[in-house]
Amino acid sequence: MIQSNTFRNTVILLVMCLLAAGTASAQEAYQIGVGDRVSISVYGQEDMNTDTEVAADGTITMALIGRVDVRGKTPPEVSRLLESRLENGGYLRNANVNVVVEEYRSSTVSVLGHVNQPGRIALEGSTTLTEALALAGGIDSSGGERLVLIRDGDDGQQERHQFYLSELLDQKAGGQPPVRVRNGDTLFVPKAEQFYVHGQVQKPGTYTLDRPLNVMQALSVSGGFNPRASSRGVVLYRKQPDGEVKTLKVDMSDTIRDGDVLFVKESLF
Repeated sequence: MIQSNTFRNTVILLVMCLLAAGTASAQEAYQIGVGDRVSISVYGQEDMNTDTEVAADGTITMALIGRVDVRGKTPPEVSRLLESRLENGGYLRNANVNVVVEEYRSSTVSVLGHVNQPGRIALEGSTTLTEALALAGGIDSSGGERLVLIRDGDDGQQERHQFYLSELLDQKAGGQPPVRVRNGDTLFVPKAEQFYVHGQVQKPGTYTLDRPLNVMQALSVSGGFNPRASSRGVVLYRKQPDGEVKTLKVDMSDTIRDGDVLFVKESLF
């Protein structure tokens, strides 16, 4: 049997709900960048309202005050800056300006592999790895819980970081800083890894390798030994890079790999 993905999908749906609830705070924290489209409204001065795109030099153009550098500033910061320019220039008293990002284009990540909606995702403010996964529709039925995050390091070299979804969401994650994605990152979800347990165990079958497991833990997943099992008769069959399958005697602390087959022999007594 193959383990169910119900818990994983439920968690992703909950994250998506939290994303919807956090839109306003994301606007406040988001740093505007080149290519973003912003909407500017001036209270009581509808003729000054405008939708504009941030130019390549990080500026926008507004009536009366001309070009304004907004790159790296949050919408509230831009609002205050425009209000100040309008008041100091003598155009308005007690200016009230509202700035909203209509289209996020400057900060994106790519989510690829076994997700329901692969592609590029615009980051609407500070975004965690699990939130980016939720924005891509979550892991599809053939995907695993291993997540590979690829990004450019400070030295210009590519870095690869590996995470497991269950470890990011379980109780051990409490008190730990969340893993956040940043502009230019690539998140890849590989196909689900599997291992097999046969012979004298309670529940022989196929299992998803959704977290790091050793031999003892893998046997526990299959229900452990049945009454006919030989505790010393555990054999591991592992496919080698050249395609040959080797038979290995194992220690209970040995790590399970994708495609491994554990076989528990019957006791002779």
